[in-house]
Amino acid sequence: MNTRAFVFRPSFRALAVVMAAVMPAAVAQGQLFVSSDFFDVVSEYVPTLGALVGPFASSVNGSGQLAVKLNAAGTRMLVGHFDGGVDEFDAISGAYIKTYNGGSGVGTQWAGLYAPTGNVYISSWATNDVREYDAVTGAFIRVVTPVPSPADMRIGPNGNLYICGFGFGFVMEVDAITGAFVNQWSLPAQAQANDIEFLPSGEILVTAMRSNQVYRYDTSYNLLGSFSGTGWGNPHGIEISPFDGNIYVVDGVSSQVHMFDPVTFSELNSAHLTPSPGGKIVDLAFRVPEPTTLGLLLSALAWVRVRGKRR
Repeated sequence: MNTRAFVFRPSFRALAVVMAAVMPAAVAQGQLFVSSDFFDVVSEYVPTLGALVGPFASSVNGSGQLAVKLNAAGTRMLVGHFDGGVDEFDAISGAYIKTYNGGSGVGTQWAGLYAPTGNVYISSWATNDVREYDAVTGAFIRVVTPVPSPADMRIGPNGNLYICGFGFGFVMEVDAITGAFVNQWSLPAQAQANDIEFLPSGEILVTAMRSNQVYRYDTSYNLLGSFSGTGWGNPHGIEISPFDGNIYVVDGVSSQVHMFDPVTFSELNSAHLTPSPGGKIVDLAFRVPEPTTLGLLLSALAWVRVRGKRR
C-alpha cells in the first residue's frame, strides 16, 4: 500500500488563513496612540483605519496630557503633562510604571524622551531646560541643556537632539549625549514651535501654533514652504506613519488627526479618527507590532514556498 496517499498536506494558503484567524488584531494591525489634555487619557486606534479601539492609559500623577513617546522597542510609553510630572506606562498592557519628577506645582513638562544614554530626557518649563532622569529609579541626574520653554523633541537622523522652543519660536539642535550646542534656527514671526519630525529625505517638518502651519526645512535649515489642514487652529504632534508613509498631524481645535501626502503635502484626510474624539487632543505615536513566533513561522513558510517554486 502506498502510504504517501494518506499524508495530509495542507496548502500554504489554507494554513496562512487559519493561522491569521487566530492572530490578535493589535498584533496584526499595530497601534496608534493619541494623548488628550482634555480627557487625560491616551486612546488607542487602528493606525491605518483610525478606528477607535478604546482607552489605553489614563494619567496617574500628571494632569493635562501633552507629548506621548515610545521607546525603540515599543514596550514603554512616556506621557508629558502641564503639571504633575511625566507618567510612564507599559506600552503593551497600558499598566502604570512610575512618574518622573512628579508632584503638584512642578509645572509643564511637555515631553519625555527615551534618550541614547539609556535614561529619560524631560523638557521642563519650570526650569527652562532639558533634564536627564534615571530610567530605573526615576532619580534626577543632570541638566542636559538650557532651553527656554522647551516643547516636544526628537533625535534626528544625524543622531543629534532637536528641541522645539515653544515661546520663542525656534528649534535648537544639540549633541544628544553631551548636550553641547550645535545649531539653532527660528520659525517665521509669531510662530510657536511645537513638534518636529523628519522625512526619509532628511527634510524637517515643524508644527507651529499661532501661525497654524507645518513648516518645511531642508537639511541646512532653509525654509522650503509650509502646509496646513482643513479647519484647524492648534497643530500639535506630528509623525510619519510606519504603516503607509503618510504625515499625520494632531490639531487641537478640530480635535482630529489630519493626514498629508509626504511628497505633495496635500491633505488626504481631515478627520482620520473615527469616531471623533470629542475633546482636545495633543500628540500621537505609532507602535509597530513586535515580531512574534507566529509571524516568523508565516515568513518561514512563505520562504519555503518560494524556494520550492524555484526548483
